[in-house]
Amino acid sequence: MKIENWQDVDEHLVVDNDKAIIVKDSKLLDNPEALKAEMKKSGKPVREVRSKLVQKSVKSKVKTDPLKISGWFDRKHESDNAQKAEKLQGNKPVRQYKQIKNEVQFFGESFLEGFLGFYGLEVDNAVGRYEKNLHILETQELGSSEKEYYLARVKDGEQKRATDNLPSREVAEEELNKFYGRSREQELSETQALKQGRKEEEE
Repeated sequence: MKIENWQDVDEHLVVDNDKAIIVKDSKLLDNPEALKAEMKKSGKPVREVRSKLVQKSVKSKVKTDPLKISGWFDRKHESDNAQKAEKLQGNKPVRQYKQIKNEVQFFGESFLEGFLGFYGLEVDNAVGRYEKNLHILETQELGSSEKEYYLARVKDGEQKRATDNLPSREVAEEELNKFYGRSREQELSETQALKQGRKEEEE
């Protein structure tokens, strides 16, 4: 069995020949028997599971700015719903969905349908961006401490490696930065901004 860790994806993909499972708890990776049992019980085709992993991870990071939602309704000539969008609190879709459900009298069914349409489009766009870009892929045979690093893309659940095995994560990061023409300073500021965003999300 092989473990795949994709850049910016929090969960692990465990692949066994043509089947795979998503593993959230990294402690489970130290228990091959439990993994084999889980693979036997709920393993599905690799491409399907890899695609689900990416979508799930990207979906959890999507933000829905009330002003963007308002603009979306405006473009559809639904000015009443555009005004209602400004009453949404925060930019987390789950929280906004709960608010809409709790205040269904105010928001109404057409707003809910429009909101879900907007959110679906945002998720599709975010998944598209993730699939278009190169990412660091870390692979490891279960039970081995040796890791391999590649630059790769994932498109519709299919892994497409862009490099041969790279000697370390640092080298992989350097290659990725070279490819995108980013300097180390930019990389650090982007990482700090990402960490700050996650911290705000948790609060």
